[in-house]
Amino acid sequence: MKKQKVRVYCAGPLFNDKERLEMQEIASALEAEGLETFLPQRDGLEMSRCVDLLLEKGFMRGEASEILSEAIFALDVYQVLEGCNMLIANLNGRVPDEGTVAEAAMAWARGKPVVGFKADSRTLIGGADNPLVAGLFRFRLCQTISELANVAAEAGSIVDKNVCSAARENEISAHNDLGSEIWRLLCSDGDVAGIVELVLTRKGKLVARE
Repeated sequence: MKKQKVRVYCAGPLFNDKERLEMQEIASALEAEGLETFLPQRDGLEMSRCVDLLLEKGFMRGEASEILSEAIFALDVYQVLEGCNMLIANLNGRVPDEGTVAEAAMAWARGKPVVGFKADSRTLIGGADNPLVAGLFRFRLCQTISELANVAAEAGSIVDKNVCSAARENEISAHNDLGSEIWRLLCSDGDVAGIVELVLTRKGKLVARE
């Protein structure tokens, strides 16, 4: 039986020609590695055309935009959760695109492989990215499109829905346990040094207190 191709959701900003061109380059690089892609600007709903059709049917522009927004949300949720096996996220920009972050979080929570790409030197917090975003990618981001394509192809070669979901549940459980311990220390005596030691212990980098 022929193995079905891995399909990748390409998440990223699409608000100007440069952004759309970069997303097309990313999709092309993934396809060159033998992966299929869902690229919203190419495969999703054409917003202006849909709005025009709704206006022709007598809807006010605000109502037409609301209806279309719901349709776009539903299509993207389906593609992220069911239609695609994994997701890549283009995080370039002064801050990552909000929709991209939402899509990456949905895929991560579903247990799908998520791969981040960032070639932009701008960051939110003094050279570091927001930990709630970076954590979705295990704090490792690809810096070139070719690296992104290679990492995605490697992840795609071992995609298994059940295995990925189980692995993600273990990952979530580990984060939850650590968060619970940090919260306990904060509530007891606010021992920041103890929290640091706890985190280092969990990472296998325990250092003695002075």
